[in-house]
This record gives sequence, structure tokens and C-alpha cells, in this order.
Amino acid sequence: MRKFIALIFLLGCFFVKAQTFVINSAVLESHQTPKSKHAQLLLKEAFRSVNIDVEFRYRPDKRSIIETNNGHADGEFARIAAIVDDYPNLVVVQESLAQMDIVAFTAQPSINLVDYKIDQHNFSIGYLSGWKNLIDLLVNYPNKKAIGEYKTLFRLLARQRIDVVLFTKNAGEQILDAMAPLPYQRSQVLFTYPVYLVIHKKHAGLVPQLTASLRRLNRKYSINR
Repeated sequence: MRKFIALIFLLGCFFVKAQTFVINSAVLESHQTPKSKHAQLLLKEAFRSVNIDVEFRYRPDKRSIIETNNGHADGEFARIAAIVDDYPNLVVVQESLAQMDIVAFTAQPSINLVDYKIDQHNFSIGYLSGWKNLIDLLVNYPNKKAIGEYKTLFRLLARQRIDVVLFTKNAGEQILDAMAPLPYQRSQVLFTYPVYLVIHKKHAGLVPQLTASLRRLNRKYSINR
């Protein structure tokens, strides 16, 4: 009888685990902000509507998307919709989680970012590898460096090994403020883009339900205002 109960318990644990949806993201550490935390709560509630628990797991940007594309994670946030052009095993849940603002940061007093335009200068630019929007934007830019980890990226900026870093506004400010007393300046917002949840194609059947749920929750909380 005890063996039978133990077997039922193990089977129950297996099925509970099978209902856990693993979402990779670099956002969890490198640029966690109130907006991204709100997006996580939004995702948890959307998945709860289809009776699935969510586990968020930090990974560096490039590694994160590769793992998800290879099926070692179930989903990925926060990514631009065009990411599926480079990672064909991914499907976009077509309801934006948030709007992200990209700005330029510098730690060099001699650089003035007041009227900064990427194509009007020859500064050395650093950015995170795996950020497709920046990869596409800088495709013909001659003096650029893709860095795999955000701490290394901002350390290079602090040591003036890179002139400018392109990053999300709020997260970049948080990272640099934590590196005090490092003085820095930033540009105005260079461009804004929406970010989405992308999931592995094996879960494509969830897309209509998740899209509808996220759309309803966005209307409810108005997080994109």
C-alpha cells in the first residue's frame, strides 16, 4: 500500500513539473526594471489562465535565445518580433509586453551626447550580442563591438575601452548608478520598440490563447501607456 501511495505521489510530481513553462531571459538580471517586473507578472497571469505555471530562468542574451531555439527552454522574453527571422524554431506571441527605449551612454567627459546620432559619429560602439535590433542597425557601422555579458560591456565603458554603449534607458541608468562614483551621460531616446514573448514552436498551439489573455491583461492594466 505504501509503495502504491509513493508511486502516486511521484506521478503527481511528474505531472506538476510537466505543467511548468520555463522562460529564459537576460532581463532578469541585466536590465530588470519595474516595467520588466510588471511584464513577468503579466506573463504569470496569462499562463495561469491556461493552467500552466511559469519558471523564469536567467541566461545571458545570446546563450538565452540559442537555448530556447534549441528547445532547452520553452520560451523567451523580452524579444523583438523579428528575432524569429534568425531563430526559425521560435514563434512570437503577438501581443507586446512593454515598450523599450534605446539610448547611448558614455563615461568620457569629452564626448557630448546632446545631439547624438549614430550615423553622424565614428565613436566605438558597444552593445550586447544577441540584440537583433542593434545588430541590424549597426550592420554597416565600422567601429563596433558585440559583448556577450552586460557587466563586461559596462566595465569596458567605465574603463573607456568603448566610447559609447547602446542599451535600454532605465536599465542602463540602474547599472551605471550602481557603479558609482562613475560619472556618465546619456543621449535622448534614439528609438523605441515593442518586445514580446517568443516560444518554441512545439508550444505553438498556445499562441492564440496567450495572445488573447495578454491582450485582455494589457487593456486591464494599461501597462503600455
